[in-house]
Amino acid sequence: MKRAFAAVALVTVLAVPTLTACGSAVQSAVENAAGNAIGGDVNIGEDGLSVTDSNGNQIQVGGDVALPDNWPAEVPTVDGGKLATVMVAGDGASVNAMWTTEASMADAATSYSDALKAAGYTQEQTGAAGDVQNSQWLGNGYRVNVIVAGADGTASVLVNAEKAASPSAS
Repeated sequence: MKRAFAAVALVTVLAVPTLTACGSAVQSAVENAAGNAIGGDVNIGEDGLSVTDSNGNQIQVGGDVALPDNWPAEVPTVDGGKLATVMVAGDGASVNAMWTTEASMADAATSYSDALKAAGYTQEQTGAAGDVQNSQWLGNGYRVNVIVAGADGTASVLVNAEKAASPSAS
């Protein structure tokens, strides 16, 4: 089901500019066909795309999309950024998002690191190469990987959070 969901989402994302130009009848037909293919709901608009399958898995892509209700409260968001893409597993065990911000790469990385620390996360590793910084954090039942890339005084903050594996009982 995940492959079908990802395939429908990818095809729909690639078709958004064409579909919004074709008119509501064609757009509605594509939304319905794609929704039927994944057993869920597909909405295409001038500002982006939203896909939700029957398991509650969500993908949103656009210029400034809204955070889904099932984003886990334990994972901080980027303050002052515009959410450009977000994917959330129906159970909240896996989330991916990308925010864009007018902050520099260094400022964006520091701001999100501070948010993670304030939320109780511990940094496990960090690295940088040029205008890209990556870090890995653990806390609140999640492992969070962060990539911050900067260019021309702006930054993109990519966040991937996965439920951390519980220690096995001995």
